[in-house]
Amino acid sequence: MLEKYLDIFNILSYQAVIIDHENNPIWANKKFLSVHNIKKNKLEELEVKLVIKAMILEGLKNNECKLEIKNVTHYFQPILSSIDDKFSLVSFFDVSKNIQLQNKIKEKQEMFERLSEYLPEGIVLFQDNIVYSNPVFEKLIGYSGKELGKTQFYNLIKQTEQEQYKESMQRLLEGKKSTIDTTLQLITKKENYIWVKIKTKLLLQDEKKYFLNIVTNISKEKLEVQKLHDIAYFDALTGIHNRRKFNELMVIEYKRAKRYNRVLSAIFFDIDHFKSINDTFGHDIGDEVLITLSKLVKSHVRETDIFARWGGEEFIILLPETDVDNALIYAENVRNSVSDFTFSKVNNITVSIGITNLKGKEHIDTFLKRLDNGLYRAKKEGRNRSIIQN
Repeated sequence: MLEKYLDIFNILSYQAVIIDHENNPIWANKKFLSVHNIKKNKLEELEVKLVIKAMILEGLKNNECKLEIKNVTHYFQPILSSIDDKFSLVSFFDVSKNIQLQNKIKEKQEMFERLSEYLPEGIVLFQDNIVYSNPVFEKLIGYSGKELGKTQFYNLIKQTEQEQYKESMQRLLEGKKSTIDTTLQLITKKENYIWVKIKTKLLLQDEKKYFLNIVTNISKEKLEVQKLHDIAYFDALTGIHNRRKFNELMVIEYKRAKRYNRVLSAIFFDIDHFKSINDTFGHDIGDEVLITLSKLVKSHVRETDIFARWGGEEFIILLPETDVDNALIYAENVRNSVSDFTFSKVNNITVSIGITNLKGKEHIDTFLKRLDNGLYRAKKEGRNRSIIQN
């Protein structure tokens, strides 16, 4: 019965062996005999049969068998198919190239993982969920690799920045960019925000697309930049804007008022007899007065107002969208709040206030000069008062 199949099996381009129900080889095609360098008449020898049987059993058990051919390792995948109730055909398909490719990929992956452990940057590979993270990133974010394996990378990004990052990843998928450089904030396991710089590249493996992130912690640099910004634009003692920042914002509001023909006013005040406070109680107490006064006045400042320390005991508030009459009401609220407040050590203090509004096409310097004149008049006319300077 088998004879009618043998001619067909003999011309197959892959190895084939017929076995009985006890897995004993009873016939092999030309390809099998050639590959294994077995002469046809030797197939009946017991020793040869046992070697072939062992090879078949190993292959069927492991779904793969290995063979050295001319000093080159070949891998075969055996497929068992029934011929009838007594005999079966074992076909051996050469999967060497696939195995070698998988081994190379595995070697590269292992090398990548080993190398990434010693890199100073964090490494993250993800699709939706994270599939790999190196120890640097795990330490940075505070999660273990096991915990990160159940996490979507997007969920580690500050919520207000997630959508923008997703849009960037979409540009990578669409081939519009080869790499994406992003600066954003990640949230750690302890729920702290850290600034990072991320370089993202798209990787293709086994027809699947992955995002590879190289993550650098830049929190220290961001903190230094913020410190420099604070030094440049905020008063070191009171924490409110300094004169430099006020001038910058003043120019913006001045141009806006001119362009749209809007009203703009300001109040300029200082502490009455402040020198005597320093002389009587010392400069430390004087500083406390300045700090407390700033906090007190800040409670009256609207979101659109610009409050700054002009220098020494002098303060200025720019009032957009406010005419001079309402600026006077505003100034009186500030003056009364200060005079009613009890300051530590010195008890009560007062302030003198000059008020003015922007007129026509006048220059900023003229506007500020008139404001200064208003303060001078308030001092001259007895202090603890608000004067409009037209």
